[in-house]
Amino acid sequence: MLFLANRANLDSRRLLTRIHNRLQTQVDSETAPIEQVWYHTAAGNKIGVRATVDPVRFLDQEYPCSEAELQVSFDFPRDLDYDCYRIQWVERERDLMVGWHQDEAHMDLGPCHFQLDYDGATVQRAATTYLDSHPLNVFDTRIDDLVSVLNTLEWTDGTPTVADDVLG
Repeated sequence: MLFLANRANLDSRRLLTRIHNRLQTQVDSETAPIEQVWYHTAAGNKIGVRATVDPVRFLDQEYPCSEAELQVSFDFPRDLDYDCYRIQWVERERDLMVGWHQDEAHMDLGPCHFQLDYDGATVQRAATTYLDSHPLNVFDTRIDDLVSVLNTLEWTDGTPTVADDVLG
């Protein structure tokens, strides 16, 4: 078991295994949105979890894209007072990415920001709530937020945006 109270005990490998296993349990179900789960690796080390997702099943409604990829990574840098993560939804068909990044990038927005990329460029970036809770709780919260974001994604003149009050 991982405990946030003692950050020194947090282990990204174990956490990624738990997220992978949680998603993997949904693969066998015909109605589950998760189609395939795998580890994203670098130099033989687990650095993230990725899953192929059926958007219609994930959102329980029609959606203009037939496949998406959920990308999750966590890191626990010893030189920061907070955990780093990326939880993002990627649609290759539409060259669209929406997600939350809690890292050292864009510190003018605080430790956590929402980012929306479309057609090879960032079209929206906004400060969002810093979640000071266990990484599995952060994962669950951001997945819930993702449903809200995808349900309210608006297209204006061919460019996607999300209202700031939906970003979490």
